Amino acid sequence: MTLKSLVVLSVILFIVSVKCIQNKYCQLSCDFVVTTFSHTVCDRNNEKCGPHEVCGPDFKIIQLSDDQRQNILDLHNDLRNQVATGNETRGDQPPAANMNVLTYSRELEFIAQCWANTCNGNPLIHDHCRRTAEYEHVGQNLGFINSSAPDIDVDKSMNELTMLWYDEVAIFESDWVNETMDRGPDVKVGHYTQMIWADTSEIGCAVSYYSSDTNNETWYHIVYVCNYGPGGNYLGLPVYEIGEPSSACGGGLEPSEDYEGLCGKSMKVEEEDTKFDIFDF
Repeated sequence: MTLKSLVVLSVILFIVSVKCIQNKYCQLSCDFVVTTFSHTVCDRNNEKCGPHEVCGPDFKIIQLSDDQRQNILDLHNDLRNQVATGNETRGDQPPAANMNVLTYSRELEFIAQCWANTCNGNPLIHDHCRRTAEYEHVGQNLGFINSSAPDIDVDKSMNELTMLWYDEVAIFESDWVNETMDRGPDVKVGHYTQMIWADTSEIGCAVSYYSSDTNNETWYHIVYVCNYGPGGNYLGLPVYEIGEPSSACGGGLEPSEDYEGLCGKSMKVEEEDTKFDIFDF
């Protein structure tokens, strides 16, 4: 019998101040209140964002296809639209007046892949600085699959982990939309709130596969990393503005033609000329 477990982790509830000097990752640092962190891509420069030594001989990057990227994007937008239109009944979630459509970012995927390749799956660990020149704060959701069988269904795993993040809606009370705050260690809703954070407009995800040996048994793992720009979960700020769906779109955006509750133009994932590579920096 195949044994499998799923674990998720989210960046939640912090305020970060950052500065940008040039559009090179080693010059993009993240200044927290008492500590400055260098960028993940810069920290992993010597390894060229490849596998960390702990990843083992079975390591491989799960190179996402455009169809897989599209599925990630569509699932997120479908769930955002469900909340924005007031059709999420769990927790009696109110409709959103200003929730953006997400588009897909290859750069956010590249940074996510660089971190996924450290094989920090058990326990899940966030990187400290994943920002871009455009987004001073980039959010992150993490997921982990642990299986006794080597063949792991990647598409199914990504969907399951995404739904685990979203299903935190079941404990999210409707009035919590108005202000983000630390609700204690037993209330885990940060994956959900990042997924539906109104101002977030881009997502990029990555997957790595590796194995480990425990008590003379080999276990097989998938680490799933999604980065969100601009990131959410800011203390003191609302998750979104409550109101008639897409009635208060910001930044000059119009209501979406494809999602009745969202703001902005939805875009299909297509091949791009721009490729992000550690050797470019």
